[in-house]
Amino acid sequence: MFHSHDKSLKEDGNWASWATQTFDIVRQLGREPHPGPKLERWVRDAGFINIRREKFKMPVGSWAKEKRLKEIGMLNLAQLLEGLEGFSLRSFCQVLGWERDELLDLLEKVRGEIMNKKAHAHID
Repeated sequence: MFHSHDKSLKEDGNWASWATQTFDIVRQLGREPHPGPKLERWVRDAGFINIRREKFKMPVGSWAKEKRLKEIGMLNLAQLLEGLEGFSLRSFCQVLGWERDELLDLLEKVRGEIMNKKAHAHID
């Protein structure tokens, strides 16, 4: 899930609607849309010990000041923009019954919100 601690990415925007619906679809398909918080327990349950958990903020876009984080942010943005339509079409159209054009309209709005240079989006 994308976050912005400075509220520059609207919590009620099109991206949030897309993300919420995407996570619901993933659950309907019997998968876990948010594995991160559960990984430590899964690894421990598998018998591993001496587990160390770290949480990192990974920017989405070029807004970060540090060069390395800026590069990571651009890579995150590129992979998101490149895959957005591909991993949304089947889910929204086949699982939720959306029309293709309806989904493409939403994705155009999502792209605009995520590409906004004033939006300081990140993932954990």
